[in-house]
Amino acid sequence: MKNRDKWITIVFLIFILAIPILTVARNMLPSQQGEALTEEEKAILEKNGTLINDGESQTESTTSTEETASNNQPKETRFERFQRRINHFTDGLFGRTKLIAFNTELTSLLTGGTYIESTQTLMGKNNMFFYKTELDGHPIWDYMGINHFSEAEMAAIAANLTATREHLAEKGIEFYTMCIPNKEIIYAENMPDTIARVNEVSRGEQLAQYIEENTDLVFVYPKDALMENKQKAQLYFSTDSHSNQIGAFVNMQEFFRTVYNTHADIDSVEFRIDDPAFSGDLVMMAGLTGKYNIDKYYVFELDSADKAQYHDQTLLYVGDSFGGFLSWICKGYYKEVYWEDARDFQYSMYDKYKPDVVIWERAERYCEVFMEPTLITQ
Repeated sequence: MKNRDKWITIVFLIFILAIPILTVARNMLPSQQGEALTEEEKAILEKNGTLINDGESQTESTTSTEETASNNQPKETRFERFQRRINHFTDGLFGRTKLIAFNTELTSLLTGGTYIESTQTLMGKNNMFFYKTELDGHPIWDYMGINHFSEAEMAAIAANLTATREHLAEKGIEFYTMCIPNKEIIYAENMPDTIARVNEVSRGEQLAQYIEENTDLVFVYPKDALMENKQKAQLYFSTDSHSNQIGAFVNMQEFFRTVYNTHADIDSVEFRIDDPAFSGDLVMMAGLTGKYNIDKYYVFELDSADKAQYHDQTLLYVGDSFGGFLSWICKGYYKEVYWEDARDFQYSMYDKYKPDVVIWERAERYCEVFMEPTLITQ
């Protein structure tokens, strides 16, 4: 018995020591730095609007943007430098993706499929996954209601949105704002019981209420519309952090109801199924790609849009990864539609696209961004 335990310990230590050695060896080869996305993973990110270009995700792009911006920031401390180097090393660990997948599947197996070990993905009830990162917004804090805005912050957002509307009005452009509720808010019943809600009013809803009560701005927060329609159809992917195109349709119809006083039900239009076994970004981040192909990938048929809702205008849609589906829905209702990532927005785009209407959209977990003069900085 003692000999067996000794050999088990030796094998374990060899395995542990081999990982950093192989990692260093691999990183010495320029062509092997980092683990490239698989074709299946690229397809997932392209479908949900997260992939920006070949092999670069929105999360990766955000990181590089932040690193570039940090050149103008105060010099990092020794601890911050040490932490950054540790993170860089662990991100490049040899076999990291396979280790993540193994760890995830092991914890799922040991807990009877009720829990997975992941820094980015939370397993909820009924095979519904949620985004729990703290590096890309705080969706769990939003759900718990523990990160509300202060009065001063909401006043600053309202002032910035008002200034943006007035600036664009001088250019003859209509300006509207949308804040898309986090998946955790709409499907709260599928969140784990271990995560308690301190306040059921999230900061997105808090901000929408403040703007409605204190300004004449159009700020669309379509929570009520989503709650009303989720019994008719699934509005968010189970395996992805985004709404599907049915959910995107509901969001845009709430926009049309608010702005134009028109509305169409989801039963009045057509959606085709492009993929009956889709798997999204949340299972990919947990290392479970291909293990939960349980979603249907719907595509809105543009020809089924009600012509009475058509607007002979050019729309510039400035948003985040939710904007891929939302701007697609808009193609059925506007003469021309252009979608731009808010992080890449440039003032010259007004001259490039000559829009009649601008929609500035952010997912709820990013709604503090409305405090920034993104659309009027020249």
